[in-house]
Amino acid sequence: MLETAMFIGLSLVAVWAYVRFPRLRPGSLMRAVAHVVVSFVVFALLPATLGLVLPAAPSPGLVPYVVLALLIPSLTYLFLSWVWLIGRVLHDLLGGTPRGGLPASDS
Repeated sequence: MLETAMFIGLSLVAVWAYVRFPRLRPGSLMRAVAHVVVSFVVFALLPATLGLVLPAAPSPGLVPYVVLALLIPSLTYLFLSWVWLIGRVLHDLLGGTPRGGLPASDS
């Protein structure tokens, strides 16, 4: 249950970052795909990174905090990269223009 709650919470943080910071969104589909690839590489390297960092922890009580300090940003970036990709695909498919309604006047 804790794992599910963490996934939902970090997914909501990724969606919030997508909505709150539109300047960070990739400008093209290739950049969005590149972010997904980079996020998967970062997430795949996380166990090796933990293997190097955890033995250097000053006390065994700090190990969970070190794991969470590395896991939360990498997992959030993974979710955010997917939100960017889905948003970019939808933007490209829908043309980025509103559909329906009357055209806006200049005055």
